[in-house]
Amino acid sequence: MKIQSLFIFAFAAFLPLTAQGEQQHITVVTESTPITSVSTQQPKGAEATEFVRALLEKAGFSYDIQFVPWRRGYQQVKQSANTMIFPLARTAHRETDFQWVGQLIPIRYYLFRLKDRPELSITSLDEAHLYRIGVVNYHAHHEYLLQRDFKQLPAVNSSEQNIKKLLLRRIDFFAVSDGGILPLCQRTQIDCSQITPALPLTDLASGLYMAFGLETDSAVVQRLRKAYQQLIEDGTRQKIFATRLE
Repeated sequence: MKIQSLFIFAFAAFLPLTAQGEQQHITVVTESTPITSVSTQQPKGAEATEFVRALLEKAGFSYDIQFVPWRRGYQQVKQSANTMIFPLARTAHRETDFQWVGQLIPIRYYLFRLKDRPELSITSLDEAHLYRIGVVNYHAHHEYLLQRDFKQLPAVNSSEQNIKKLLLRRIDFFAVSDGGILPLCQRTQIDCSQITPALPLTDLASGLYMAFGLETDSAVVQRLRKAYQQLIEDGTRQKIFATRLE
């Protein structure tokens, strides 16, 4: 009996730490936006980060959250196991490249222009091919327009850069979500009344999500999906995103 017990103890010593009860660790990557962080100009916000923390704690994972340029985070999550990205727009182009945990909020994208440039009034996406459209590297709208053979797409690292370029007339349009434009104006201290939506990008994305790349074990994703459903059922998601889900 003593020999058998000793064998079991020795075998357990070689088990992975997670099998012995240690929390599995998740690295989370995101960029600094009104829905992920707060600032002096935008003291309210960061709802997505609050929800992600609640989700990971509900599922019993340890975690760290890294704020990085979007392009870097996007590549990191596709190449690394146990790395989650948010808020990632779910598009047809990205569908099979990621394992989707759950939706944070629904979203709609638009091309915006300066209100005092009526000559830029357009009624279809085909007409927009003639103009300079500001995009953010590896954001959903960037991929969407590249797939439709747009050539004049000067890319930057943030929407803050694009809205300033619009005011300087260095671009004709820029793409951003309906929920992102007002916080963007507040954060950059720009009068939003100068800017108007020019064209909806109707089939771009179904919403902003949390997702893993294909290197992550599907069991990790399933565990988080289960916790996500629990946070929907107990009202946590509705409470955190109340103003964005109205």
